[in-house]
Amino acid sequence: MNLEKAVKNINRSLTKKQPLTFNPIWIKYRCRVSHEFIIKNIKNELGEPDWDLVVSKLDRWNQRNWMKGIKRKTVKPYEDKAELSTMLVKYNDKLYTFLAQENREDKVICDWISIRLVRVAQQGNVMAKEKITSLLKYTIERWIEHGKYLSVWNGYDDLIDKYINVCIRRFRYAGSFLGYLYRTLEYAGRGLVPLKKFSLDDTSKITGKRIMDSFKINYDQNR
Repeated sequence: MNLEKAVKNINRSLTKKQPLTFNPIWIKYRCRVSHEFIIKNIKNELGEPDWDLVVSKLDRWNQRNWMKGIKRKTVKPYEDKAELSTMLVKYNDKLYTFLAQENREDKVICDWISIRLVRVAQQGNVMAKEKITSLLKYTIERWIEHGKYLSVWNGYDDLIDKYINVCIRRFRYAGSFLGYLYRTLEYAGRGLVPLKKFSLDDTSKITGKRIMDSFKINYDQNR
C-alpha cells in the first residue's frame, strides 16, 4: 500500500457510493486498509493524519464533498508558539512567496503554507491566526496593486481583516485557500465604492496650488 493506491481506493469507493458528504470516519468504515495506511504513514508537520494532502489528490468532484455540511466544533482559543514554530520550520525560507511569486511552484508553495496555517488557526491557535493574517495582507496588497478586480479594496483595511477571518473560519476542503480568499474578496468587492485617493503633491482645483503648500500656509498662520 502507498498513497497513490490509498487515494485510488477512496476514489473508487466514493464513486460507487456517491455520499453527499464524507469524512475520516466514512473512510475508516468503507476503506479500512487505506484508512489504516494514512493514519500510520501520511502525517503533517504536527504528526497528525494529513487529510489535506490526501483530499487534495482525490478527484475534484469528490473533494467538494469533503466535510460538506458538517459543522465545525466550537474550539477554545489558545496560544502555542511551539506548535506554530513546528508548523513553519519547514517553510521559513518560503514565506517570501506571500510577497512575490516568480513561478507556479511559488504559487503552489504559498497556497500550501496558507492551508497549513489555516488548519492550525481553525483548531484555536490564535498565534497561527495572527501569523497567517499578517502574511495574507502582503498578498492582498499585491492583488490590489496589480489586479483590476480587487483594486476597489484599497483603503478598506478593517473590512479586509473581517473577510480574512471569515475565510479562515469557513475554509473546508483541500482546494486552494488563496483562490477561495481571492474569489470571496472579488464577490464582496462588487458592492464597494472606491475610496478617493489623493496626494499632498496634487494640485488643488480651487487654489491652483499644491495641497501641501496650502497646509504649510495654514500651519504658519496658526503658529
